[in-house]
Amino acid sequence: MRFYDTTALSDWLAGAFAACGMAPDAARVGARVLVRTNARGVETHGVSRALVYVQKLRSGELAPRPEVRYEDRDGVLHCHAGCGLGQAVAPQVIDEAVSRAGRAGFVPVIIHDVGHLAAIGMFALQAAEAGMIAFIAQSTPPIMALPGSTRAAIGNNPLAFASPVAGGPPLVFDIAASGVARGNVLPAAREQREIPLGWAIDAEGRPTTDPKAALSGAMLPMAGHKGIGLAMMVQCLAGSLSGALPASVTGAAPGSAPSRVGAFLFVANPDLVAGRAAYDAHVAGWLEAYRQASGPEGRYPGERAARLEAERATTGIPLPEGVVNELRTVGETTGVPFTQEPLAQTAAA
Repeated sequence: MRFYDTTALSDWLAGAFAACGMAPDAARVGARVLVRTNARGVETHGVSRALVYVQKLRSGELAPRPEVRYEDRDGVLHCHAGCGLGQAVAPQVIDEAVSRAGRAGFVPVIIHDVGHLAAIGMFALQAAEAGMIAFIAQSTPPIMALPGSTRAAIGNNPLAFASPVAGGPPLVFDIAASGVARGNVLPAAREQREIPLGWAIDAEGRPTTDPKAALSGAMLPMAGHKGIGLAMMVQCLAGSLSGALPASVTGAAPGSAPSRVGAFLFVANPDLVAGRAAYDAHVAGWLEAYRQASGPEGRYPGERAARLEAERATTGIPLPEGVVNELRTVGETTGVPFTQEPLAQTAAA
């Protein structure tokens, strides 16, 4: 594991995206989101996705310069994303929703035909850093099923929530309806190591520790029927409301980072809904009770990621050799060579 400077890595990836035809500003935004995802400790959904996104941009499966347009309809903001890179489009959508929440208090949004959003908590965090509450959910192609199923039955359909916390980093969590995200199986397959029992089933519906069998089977839901229920909620909000087509219709490879998904989000302004002072005081009160009950090691979701991000601004981002090799392939593919040297300091990941 070697460590790479966050700014240099972001600048290089922005150049690679631009070489795929993306507008420079959009390329920079998309690159920053992916690098920041790593900086906050979500290794499976950050720069490790760069190669597949570049391949999709070059093939035309993702639009390098999408026509993004907004439509107000019956109190809901619809964003037609034009199949653009999710990490470049979603920050624009959050900015628009935050701006509107300054006037409306509560802004529901449906995103149509957007590229894979990966770590959707990054966009909820963006809103919280602007002082807003945010919820976001994304539909995915079927990659999850209960034991005994002979094929994937429903997406693991992630959801995320974030809130500002006065005097502290935002509270933010990001979960998939599966016990673990499928992104955790990909590096295990790459590195030829087993996965824990209970993560996935094979194509015959049997629990498996073989990551390759898991990739041809399905992920297991968290908490059994409760995980399935969460996935169905997201399917209604992000899939059915947006009209996102299943992978079999769009031609996406099963389980791949899909290129035409739907998302649902809302942004709420505490100033207008509850009053900022009242909201901040209430959050502080129950968080203090939570801390007291949790002991000296207790923390709320988002604190560890914020500390890690601050640390990695100095130490750099740890990348395994397999991911570095993929970044070199990105460089060869785009004509923007990956020449970054690892930082001298090598700390524990």
